[in-house]
Amino acid sequence: MKGLPWKNIYFIAILTLGGAMGMQYCIGAADSLTYSNSIWAFLLWAVCLYLLKRLVSGERWGQLAAWLNPCFVFGWFFFGAMTAGGQLENGGKVDFTDWHLYAAVTVTAIAAAPFLSWALTELNRLQDREGAKVLTISRKKMFLLYWGILFLAYIPTFLASFPGFFTYDAEWTTYVVFTEKYSAHMPVVYVMLLGWLIRLVYYLTQSYNAGIALYVLGQMTVLSACFAYMLSFLRCAGVRRWICNLGVAFLAFCPTVSMFVCCSTKEGIFAGGVVLFATLLLEAAREGEKFWQNKSRKACFWVALLMILFFRKDGIYGLIPFLVCFAVVYRQYWKRWFVTVAGALLMFVIVTQGLMLAFQFKKSPVGEMLCVPMQQLARVHMEDRESFSEDDLEILYSLIPKVILEQYNPKLADNVKVNFMEDNFKADPAKYARLWFRVGLTHFDVYVNAFLMNTYGYWYPDTVLDGYRGKNVGDEVYEDSSYFAFYTENPGIRRHFLPPLENFYRKISLEIYQQRVPVISMLFSIGFWHWVYLSGAMSLLVRGYRKQAFALLPMGLLYLIILLGPIVLVRYVLYLFFGVPLVLALLFDAKVVAGS
Repeated sequence: MKGLPWKNIYFIAILTLGGAMGMQYCIGAADSLTYSNSIWAFLLWAVCLYLLKRLVSGERWGQLAAWLNPCFVFGWFFFGAMTAGGQLENGGKVDFTDWHLYAAVTVTAIAAAPFLSWALTELNRLQDREGAKVLTISRKKMFLLYWGILFLAYIPTFLASFPGFFTYDAEWTTYVVFTEKYSAHMPVVYVMLLGWLIRLVYYLTQSYNAGIALYVLGQMTVLSACFAYMLSFLRCAGVRRWICNLGVAFLAFCPTVSMFVCCSTKEGIFAGGVVLFATLLLEAAREGEKFWQNKSRKACFWVALLMILFFRKDGIYGLIPFLVCFAVVYRQYWKRWFVTVAGALLMFVIVTQGLMLAFQFKKSPVGEMLCVPMQQLARVHMEDRESFSEDDLEILYSLIPKVILEQYNPKLADNVKVNFMEDNFKADPAKYARLWFRVGLTHFDVYVNAFLMNTYGYWYPDTVLDGYRGKNVGDEVYEDSSYFAFYTENPGIRRHFLPPLENFYRKISLEIYQQRVPVISMLFSIGFWHWVYLSGAMSLLVRGYRKQAFALLPMGLLYLIILLGPIVLVRYVLYLFFGVPLVLALLFDAKVVAGS
């Protein structure tokens, strides 16, 4: 990148023209005159040409040029994702044979690299200030202050949804406990905690709502404490007041956060554990050996690990590779942390296996782990059924019935996994693996598009999450959006204490509502926060804050596992919203967070 003739006016004129032309692919307007035959495209080119000319002729160009390569790589992935997302949104697939896509993405990324590099230098300059102000108030008092503010902020949402948003498999969880037909489909500890709390409180009060409300209030207490720990760390470390205040406001008033804090889904406490864990990793990076000598910090580290392990079944798959990396990064302190980490893993195994044996839990269905291959086979069956031989069709139908395959929904794997023939699969898994591999050799592009269609809501900001569109849920119907499960499952009964706020949450959950408000809509977008976090990680690595970037690694690994799931939902990546104050601090005040 440095070797390009950046000082040549003709080069940058052609480059910015190519970037302006390529932008039509990146915004999904390649087949429309809305952008190509618009004066806005011309103005974009003119503004970019003027600004780039100023950048390359400025005194700071030498510093900007040093970061062009990582900025180009980041830009290439960003514009590539936007281009692919636009095609998936508008046409349901990416045309990998269209060379225009690759050219547009590459040229646009090259043109954008200097601007991204300039943004990085501005972040660095922003942080070149005098030492962080030492607060006179203690960490403990700051923690209690934030805890109280946030807990009180969630009370209106709790009342508007009373006894709380009892949804996302909550009815199933209650059913298995009351009938004692236990299944490991959900995390064992979560099933026992939620189900038995409701059961015991019902026996005492004859009210299901009382048990649900007690669980939600307990979750509000735990999550507001996790948030308060994060915010008190940032504030006492000297992070700018406006960042901390903005973080408090976001956690207190963002509907996405408050609705899930008052929701009984297991992902709430799981996400709180992830954010607490990331905060503790930042503290460990800042304090070094002192952190591991502090018993309360180690206890919090242990609790955060258990929150992750106990409240999502796949949490272990993200933690194990992370802990391997952790052992390498913090190898000099291994005697300090080994007992804490090993103790958490041992406790997870003993408690989980003990409960499964004591209450005779049935094993989780295998189909839950095969969403991606099932969607891929179903898409090939829909697009090119004739390519299957009679023998292959017989094998496929013995795994997923034909009538089920015909219900293929590119955004929802539940339609094809609902009648997955688990016994047949277990009898000869190699036979079905060979079928999947054979079909994939001749339909690789279809496989990729099946995966992308099932996941692009996680990384494409400009979409509406509508995988459940049209589905009836209790007294409600998912309309054009399935952002949040607004309904209350049995045996809970919704009490309408704050109807205006309740109706506001309904619109956000089931309709295209917040998506119609420019700028504000992005605060609700998973894809937007996906790129904010990637920007934060990239900027940390480029600027040399490697241990701070390492603190975001658990989120990244857990995110990769979620891509193998059945549908794009906010609850699966809730930690992206819970951790917003953390990522803002790392973007705008990494030097202070690092203690350097």
